[in-house]
Amino acid sequence: DFDTVDIPFSPEQVKKMTRRALALFIVALAIPLLGGASPADAQSADPALTLEQAIAVAVEQNHQLGVADAVVSHAAASTDEAKASMYPHVELWETFMRTTNPVYVFGNKLGQASFTMEDFQLDALNSPDPYNNWNTRFSVTQPVWTGGRISRHVEAAEHGQDAAAQQRKRTRQEVIHQVVEAYTGAVVADRHLMVAEESLKTAQAHVALVETMRNAGLVVESDVLQARLRESEVAEMVIRANTAIAISHAAVNRTMRGDLDTPFILPETIDVPAVPEESLDQLIAEAMMSRPDLGGAGSQLAAAGKMVDAARAEYWPTIGFAGSFEMNDKDFIGAEGTNWTLVGALQWSIFDHARSARVRQRTAQQLQAERSIKLLEQHISLQVREAFLERGAAEQRLEQARRSMELAEESMRIIENRYREGLTTLIELLDAETALTQARTRAISAGRDLLLSQATLDLAIGRK
Repeated sequence: DFDTVDIPFSPEQVKKMTRRALALFIVALAIPLLGGASPADAQSADPALTLEQAIAVAVEQNHQLGVADAVVSHAAASTDEAKASMYPHVELWETFMRTTNPVYVFGNKLGQASFTMEDFQLDALNSPDPYNNWNTRFSVTQPVWTGGRISRHVEAAEHGQDAAAQQRKRTRQEVIHQVVEAYTGAVVADRHLMVAEESLKTAQAHVALVETMRNAGLVVESDVLQARLRESEVAEMVIRANTAIAISHAAVNRTMRGDLDTPFILPETIDVPAVPEESLDQLIAEAMMSRPDLGGAGSQLAAAGKMVDAARAEYWPTIGFAGSFEMNDKDFIGAEGTNWTLVGALQWSIFDHARSARVRQRTAQQLQAERSIKLLEQHISLQVREAFLERGAAEQRLEQARRSMELAEESMRIIENRYREGLTTLIELLDAETALTQARTRAISAGRDLLLSQATLDLAIGRK
């Protein structure tokens, strides 16, 4: 016989304790599924690609800058071509002629200084035998005064070369902004995948937990269906996140070097610099002084003005001279007969209706360049204003995201303590973990927005 032991609990209390013990037992069985579903991925020994490194690679290898370099080289060659008109034009000719044409035979014999009295015979003049002549001619042509046409074309070409160089600087700034945008987007895409994978682990653990509780008779079948629905939604998030990573990494490669498949590793977070104290008016004034494309537009305006002057210079005459030295012989590079010629010339087009039309055309192009500068100044002012306001909004969003992260961390701390004391469920704990991860991801995204907005403002101002 066993002694009877009095239980100091009511039947209802015993029933509640039994249910609580069963629930805690189920939770204990689910802990391996929730906390150790898969080990953390091993970190690669390769160093992560920094933003500064990505920019350095792009500055050296980006194809847009290669195109801009070619444009600058073309403009430099155009300047050299315009300057070449100022220098002597030297030519060397070597020609061979074998002919029975009476006029050419007569002239060739005179050029060779071999004409004799017998050549005045009518048969020899009218029906000459085939005759050979090698002609070596060296000539020089030099303009002396063109009314300013050549010099104005040279000055216009130099302004065009400066405009190309300014546009190359602007292209460099745009490439740097593209790198910042693509790089930060790739970092955020990597982080979003981490969040999606963590959420998928949580959803899968929830399914296992709810199925265990359903089998124990603690929940109904609809709870299992809801858990599986959430698992499917999160799995779709992982698929989208993986696709976003592939696209964003290819975008980074495109901005750097053009090879879309080069692998690289990115850091998990991005350093966000402090926002300097700057006024909008100060930034707009800086942009008007610093924007390379605005400076290039000024150079294009100056070039248009020089082209107007060049068109007006056509009303003036041109003066130049030419000289040549010639050798003629029956044999190759012979000098049986030699002669020289020196010519001075003045050319003045008295009436040319197309000339006035060209002046009007160049004047219209100059006016177009002036109006384009005004439009560009308005566009720059709007760009700076938009970027300035976006940066301010991004800074505020970052503050809110950091505040949300602090709240999520505090919530996590409280729920962890409650879970240790058995006052809450593991599901609530995992939800708190997911909320904290999402809050941190939002903070990363907000940091990226602030960094990108600063880069956009720098681009609008013309910095870097």
